[in-house]
Amino acid sequence: MIVFGKQVLLHLLAYHPSMILEWYLAKQVDKVLFARLCAHASKYDRPIMRVDTQKAQAMARGGNHQGFLAKVCPPKSTSLATLKCSNKLLVLCGLSDVGNVGALFRSVACLGFEGVVMDTPLPYEGLARTSMGALYEVPFCVYARVLDAIQELKSAGMRCYGAHTQGHDVRQVAFEPPLAIFLGSEGAGLAPKILRKMDQVVCIGMHGNIGSLNVSVAGAIMMDRTQ
Repeated sequence: MIVFGKQVLLHLLAYHPSMILEWYLAKQVDKVLFARLCAHASKYDRPIMRVDTQKAQAMARGGNHQGFLAKVCPPKSTSLATLKCSNKLLVLCGLSDVGNVGALFRSVACLGFEGVVMDTPLPYEGLARTSMGALYEVPFCVYARVLDAIQELKSAGMRCYGAHTQGHDVRQVAFEPPLAIFLGSEGAGLAPKILRKMDQVVCIGMHGNIGSLNVSVAGAIMMDRTQ
């Protein structure tokens, strides 16, 4: 798969160099950075190729590639059976925006959560970019049957907390790990049948006239509140 963007590719170069299979450069690179790319190419036997602007735009499908593109190995997903042994999980129900999900992966990596369960598969190319490479560091699985997943997690001793505007203020909730935080879709939120299965429903206390937060921001706040 093709991933583009300078910062995400430099992250992969620093922490997951074996995942990079081919380099494509669409602009001049400073000598120090080019030396790093050449060292990687030499160590892992990876080619470095120059591409023109038109080719780069086609490879990035019109995205902002910043002159840096690479063919990379897809990340490997894991299983719910493995993830349910974690101390803290994030469960995404119906989220479809690659930017939001990528940002949540990044927050999971930064805030000490141990994995992500998604009920909807999303393109790895976009998630690798929007997560700034966290897709390669956060264990994840795609499990479409959310209600079954809830039962699996509860059977493993996890408490399930669902995000909803009518829930208890997270500032007043004593989170008990092992736990899983459930986030609903960008528009509809968590379905009632999921909310009924939660051990507790929680919300973020709001001020002013704006009634909601972006789901990736809300998820990060809730994960931080469990510390």
